[in-house]
Amino acid sequence: MRIWLAYKFRGANLTDLKTQLEEIAALLQASGHQVITMLCDIQNWNPDSMPKIEAVRKAYALYGTCDLALCIYSFNDPSEGRGWDAGYFAGMGKPTIMAVHNSVSIPYTEALFLENPANKKNNIPAIIRYADFSEIADALKKL
Repeated sequence: MRIWLAYKFRGANLTDLKTQLEEIAALLQASGHQVITMLCDIQNWNPDSMPKIEAVRKAYALYGTCDLALCIYSFNDPSEGRGWDAGYFAGMGKPTIMAVHNSVSIPYTEALFLENPANKKNNIPAIIRYADFSEIADALKKL
């Protein structure tokens, strides 16, 4: 599957974020998935490389080439960007998966993810709980 990987960017340490994204991408790629992220595939690890609106337009163009959105929640902050990603994919009739670290509690956001008909139709879990990224990759091996 071709997976759009959504994550919290604003306020994150770029070095730490790059390490995390590379780790989860490598795990998913080892399972045969292709991973697309805004920071790597559009901005080449430089968020100031282009105006934000240009980056968003390029992201929207790539959404159509992806099979699902995987939204990573590693701390208690729902962020609007992942909401946009999830909503756009759901609007296209594509599944969205919310990967939530075990330490995170955002029940309202989780409830929204549970309502995507594309997940139900394709028997794809809406929420994956994890302690480390390998658990996300293990859950997606079944897709």
